[in-house]
Amino acid sequence: MKKEKVKTFLATLFVTRDVADESVSFNDAFMRDTHEAYPIYDAVSDVMHKSNLSFNFSYAIASKAVDVLEQVEDWEDNDDIQEAINSAVPVYTWELMQICQSDSWAVDEAIREYGKQETLERDVTTAWFMLIETMVEEIKTCLEAIITE
Repeated sequence: MKKEKVKTFLATLFVTRDVADESVSFNDAFMRDTHEAYPIYDAVSDVMHKSNLSFNFSYAIASKAVDVLEQVEDWEDNDDIQEAINSAVPVYTWELMQICQSDSWAVDEAIREYGKQETLERDVTTAWFMLIETMVEEIKTCLEAIITE
């Protein structure tokens, strides 16, 4: 499958399940093994499963990672990917703090990796960035096996 087609499918891989809380799920059509996008769904789902994130939070992180890969033209341009990940990290405190409810271990990991920041909000922001970055890299690796140029 060509990269542009993969990116087109990435744009519709997730759908909003509940507008009020912005929760997402996979596009049902992609989950059928007869659908052309099934290998993309399968790859992303596998990465989510292996992430050790809680069920709902894995969707939050994966949907942001998929958005990054869909938006960035050159997946080898680390500056563009880093900038897109920065843009994907939530800015509202209530959304940032979801990580504390679902996967607080990620905040501890960010503190171990980058040191304690001046506020909890900064620690949480770093944790979001790390999780999205990891998910982007793992999904990208899986998708590169699907892409034919």
